[in-house]
Amino acid sequence: MKKFGIFTLLITVIMALAACSSTSEKTGASSSKIIEVSIDNASYVLAGKNDGVSEDKETKKGLLAVQLKVKNKTDSEVSISPYDDIKIYDGEKQLSPENDLSLSDLGIDYSETGTIGAEKVKDITVIVNVEKDKKYELGITPYTDSTDKAKEVKLVLDTKKYTASFNTLNDPAKALTAYIKTIYMDKESADYEKYVSADKAALQEEAKKAFKEEIQDTFMDLKISDEEMDKQYINYKSSLSQKGKINAQTVGNAEGKAVVLVEYSNVPLNDLYDLVDDYREEYYQNTGNYDGSEEYALSKFDVILDSIEAKDSKEKLEILMVKKDGKWTVDLSDDYVKGQLVDTFAAGYGY
Repeated sequence: MKKFGIFTLLITVIMALAACSSTSEKTGASSSKIIEVSIDNASYVLAGKNDGVSEDKETKKGLLAVQLKVKNKTDSEVSISPYDDIKIYDGEKQLSPENDLSLSDLGIDYSETGTIGAEKVKDITVIVNVEKDKKYELGITPYTDSTDKAKEVKLVLDTKKYTASFNTLNDPAKALTAYIKTIYMDKESADYEKYVSADKAALQEEAKKAFKEEIQDTFMDLKISDEEMDKQYINYKSSLSQKGKINAQTVGNAEGKAVVLVEYSNVPLNDLYDLVDDYREEYYQNTGNYDGSEEYALSKFDVILDSIEAKDSKEKLEILMVKKDGKWTVDLSDDYVKGQLVDTFAAGYGY
């Protein structure tokens, strides 16, 4: 009975130690006499057009923004720099956090030094370049005026927990592609319902209005009926759907904001007036009269559209996206961004 009791006690101790180890790794929490640190959350981010490390599909590496919750346990201030006081360890290899990335396009700044008041708690974000589905250690050493020596606090960083955010980095580009095809080309897209949060009817009406204004400016001496304008808009969207191309890439994505670059080809209406004028002249040559030339040219609008070749963009559109209700939409608070899309895909401007 005595041996059985000792064996039982040993098993109990082993199980307790295993439970403690599991809890520590799961919560990612650790402490010293000066600070207590835990990983509050983490997510992969894209940090710019040409940073070179935002998302490496070959090696499955990416930038992970780790949100640390730091509690100052002392009665005096301590400070932690995301660049100088935090290290990342890959086994025996020591790595440094990324310190030369710009998220200014998204209005985000992770560079602030975390000064933490006595017995206060502060969130600090550090960005590290890591391999997906791999474990690392974070080492945090606070700067303090206290006589107590600052000890490095280490945390387990298991990147596998944040794989889902890695796999959704390019969702804003998928959303914008579906947005353009659905709003401006009348194409059915399953991705629209999956990725986009937007008032489709209102956006489509706004696009039609921009098209009407462009066409009415071309046919200045003719009052085009709503029925006729709707018919010609359908023709235009059909032409754009057949000839237009969209290639979108997410280059910035963090904290519910994203920047998407769009290469495209559209059906440019820049030279529409000259093309319409050719039919006005044709009518005059056939009748000797300009009266009715506008109506005649309008009747040839579908032929005119067929004659217009798609034009590749000289510059990429840079579109700011925001996350809303778990999906993405164009930042319509920015009139310039909204105007770019409407002008390009509804009014047919070529850039």
